[in-house]
Amino acid sequence: MTVVPVATGILEDENGRLLISLRPEGKPWPGFWEFPGGKVDPGETPEEALHRELWEEIGIRVQDAEPFRTLDYTYPERTVRLHFYRVRRWDGAAHGKEGQQIRWLYPWEIPALECLPANLRMTAAVLEESLPHPPLCLIVDPARVEPQAFAHAWREALRAGLQWVILRCKSAVDEESAKLLKSLCAESLAAGAQVWLNHAEPLPDWPHSGRHLTQSQLEAGLRPSEPFGASCHNAGEIHQAAQAGARYALLSPLFSTRSHPDTLPLGEKAFAELVETSAIPLIALGGLSVERVPAAMATGASGVAILSGILDAPDPFVTTSDFLRYWRP
Repeated sequence: MTVVPVATGILEDENGRLLISLRPEGKPWPGFWEFPGGKVDPGETPEEALHRELWEEIGIRVQDAEPFRTLDYTYPERTVRLHFYRVRRWDGAAHGKEGQQIRWLYPWEIPALECLPANLRMTAAVLEESLPHPPLCLIVDPARVEPQAFAHAWREALRAGLQWVILRCKSAVDEESAKLLKSLCAESLAAGAQVWLNHAEPLPDWPHSGRHLTQSQLEAGLRPSEPFGASCHNAGEIHQAAQAGARYALLSPLFSTRSHPDTLPLGEKAFAELVETSAIPLIALGGLSVERVPAAMATGASGVAILSGILDAPDPFVTTSDFLRYWRP
């Protein structure tokens, strides 16, 4: 099958919104939203085609285009090789020169629309840029570990360079523990880390960066006004989270776990297949050790999440450092 080269622009305005346009009647896939662009003509480079197409379609003169991703995608009628560019500087006001609708949306708003599948992979890639880096997430569950022990592990992980914590409280904590957790949240933010709260309503007044929702909260229709991620276990749940506006999904279990020995793991192949169709970044969770991080990231995961691997470690500082070494050789 012939591969058709296509140049596509991901325009981003000063507020972080992206431009998408609606494919009109008379073209393949009418009524679907996409990032603007078009075929590369014979003799053109993809970047030259990008400049031409964005002028013809939305009336702008590109000042600067940064190569972002190249993706082959097979539709029933053909395979296209999409050359995606990030475009942040241009002249002119974008408008539908061919009569097509255009919209400016934040990346997490786009999956709620009917979009061309390949374009949704770029939504996930853009959202991935907003994740903490390194994308190692520590899930802290006070119910699993004695308070002073998890406080020590949390602080040692931060000292090692951890940038992301999900604080999971499935039940109310006592006043003393609440005071400690509030202090640890504040310490984490002061250290430059992000803290996402996985907590039932009503939410405590602990400092945090965003929310993390369970599947039951998603299904109940909870949609926080602040940034949120979600726990997922299959394609349907990922799709639901993406359409709800989640910034990421924790997908589990990648490998077998001691805590849920009877739960069948997804495995690397199935996980990778879910990554290929996801509109939001997927974070691998379940059965992860330092040695398994390369295999997890090879699936296309945007990061990994650890619970007992750090909280139960004899030396949380050393163990966190070992995990982080994947991103900091």
